[in-house]
Amino acid sequence: MFTTSNVTRMKKLSAALLGVVIVSTALSSAATPAFALGDCGPNGHRGPWGHCRWGGQNEAWCLRHTGHVAMPGPDGTRWCIR
Repeated sequence: MFTTSNVTRMKKLSAALLGVVIVSTALSSAATPAFALGDCGPNGHRGPWGHCRWGGQNEAWCLRHTGHVAMPGPDGTRWCIR
C-alpha cells in the first residue's frame, strides 16, 4: 500500500508546507504594526477598524502644538484636545 519512498516524499512535502506557513505568518505579523501607523500624519493613529484618527498617541506633538499635554482618554489612551 504505502512504500517507504511514498512516506518519505509525504514527510518532505509536509515539512515544506509547514515552512511556508511559518514564513508567511511571520511576514504578515511583522508587517502589521508598521502598516497600522503609516499615512496618518504627525499626530494620527489608526483606530480599531484601520481608519486614520487624529490625535491620541503622540504626546510630544500635543505639547508642542497646543502648549499642554494630552488628556487621559478611555482604556488608558491619551487624547490631544485643542
